[in-house]
Amino acid sequence: MEKIFIIIMICCMGIFHISDAQSECFNGFQEDNSEFESLPFQVMVDKTSLETGRSEKVTCYVVSAVDDFSYSVCAEKGKIRNKNSLSFDYFKPEEELTDTVRLECTDKTTGRVYSFSIPFIFADVMPIVETDDLLCGE
Repeated sequence: MEKIFIIIMICCMGIFHISDAQSECFNGFQEDNSEFESLPFQVMVDKTSLETGRSEKVTCYVVSAVDDFSYSVCAEKGKIRNKNSLSFDYFKPEEELTDTVRLECTDKTTGRVYSFSIPFIFADVMPIVETDDLLCGE
């Protein structure tokens, strides 16, 4: 049932495939993913709604080609909440213009570890202040 939900989510939202093999918040561990033609993990996130200021939160989905896996996730400045086996919620930090979410996915069958980075660049949205006392041309 969860796999069907993920397939539906793929159709409904933008896909952000991360193939960047870097990790800084997972004890500095790095694995060279360059030998693999295709990675067994993808992370899907609608970055546009966060980066344009339409949303303060986004749900990120971890899609795996392997059945037995686990993952760790952290954000440099924002918050990670509601982490479950296939997704987590990312909350944008207050008054920050950038952030990076880092994931480390482990294929439990082979023991291989895959590291991903999701960079965010947030729009500097200025609030619009409406006033009634502005008179034009009078």
